[in-house]
Amino acid sequence: MKEGFMEKTGPKHTEGFKKRWFTMDDRRLMYFKDPLDAYARGEVFIGSKESSYTVLSGLPPSTQGYHWNHGITIITPDRKFLFACETEAEQRDWIAAFQRVINRPMRPQEYAVEAHFKHKP
Repeated sequence: MKEGFMEKTGPKHTEGFKKRWFTMDDRRLMYFKDPLDAYARGEVFIGSKESSYTVLSGLPPSTQGYHWNHGITIITPDRKFLFACETEAEQRDWIAAFQRVINRPMRPQEYAVEAHFKHKP
């Protein structure tokens, strides 16, 4: 559905941002250290607006450690995910891709996937 490089930070937002290769397949946003890596380093479930998922342009004002200036914040029921894009065009493309997924109501089987993500260690 969408892929490319973005920078991301960890859950505490105090770590520096790291450049990662992202692929979004339906509601799964997976990230890799390198585009040719066989296994994802992690993944984020992107739910629907009815489940309190939101995408915003920009980063919270207190955010530090990013190199690329075009931020994206994804708000989930459990936490905020912070990303940065190299260009404004890439930022717009990613936001549009996230928004299409968030605007689409979840199918019954996707709730089970969401629950799996929430209970991952």
